[in-house]
Amino acid sequence: MSKTVKVKICGLTNEEDVKTCICHGADIIGFVVGYPRLPWNLAMQEAKKLAANVLCPAETCVVAGGPRDKIIKLATEIKPGYIQLHGGESLGDTAFLAEKLKKIGVKIIKAVFPNTPDLKKAAADFCKAGVYALLFDPRTPENAAAGGIADTDMFVTLKNAVNCPVIIAGGINPENAADIIQKTKAQIIDLMTGVEKAPGVKDEKKVKLLFEKIGREQKSDRQ
Repeated sequence: MSKTVKVKICGLTNEEDVKTCICHGADIIGFVVGYPRLPWNLAMQEAKKLAANVLCPAETCVVAGGPRDKIIKLATEIKPGYIQLHGGESLGDTAFLAEKLKKIGVKIIKAVFPNTPDLKKAAADFCKAGVYALLFDPRTPENAAAGGIADTDMFVTLKNAVNCPVIIAGGINPENAADIIQKTKAQIIDLMTGVEKAPGVKDEKKVKLLFEKIGREQKSDRQ
């Protein structure tokens, strides 16, 4: 089971950490763009340069929010595999972006939060709007630095209520990842601070331990 789960590691800020995460098995590498108050924030050109170091089979994701034009510009310029909408984007804007970016091969991940009004209905509506996946995250952009703990029970409820993948995030680290995967049967897990030694700086020992704990060997062809 744990050998099939995808691992998304977010908040990458430098080339060395990108290579480390890919080497040890990360499936999706995430870059935060447009949140200047956060320690993981990158300018668009910085994210573009780092994304160029991510080679298949690993994929890239840009975490962003804001007006449609801004998101389209980021997607067109950086050409990530995914854009993760992590703000208060409306259903209409999300549907528009999902359709627009699909034409250039970029998929939408839409974040939803415990305080999202009518969470189950909102999640189902976003799936119907054409997003690739939802991300259930206790961290909003405003409290990302403070972290949060994944609500595994609510995650399972959401996962069973929608027909698109749901990514679980929040407080996941090498010590609890396997248990969370076992409890939730999540298809994708998302980590950021759980594999860091300082905000924006990944810890190779933690990254390596994560993949050992979830039963995935280092992939020597990922360099």
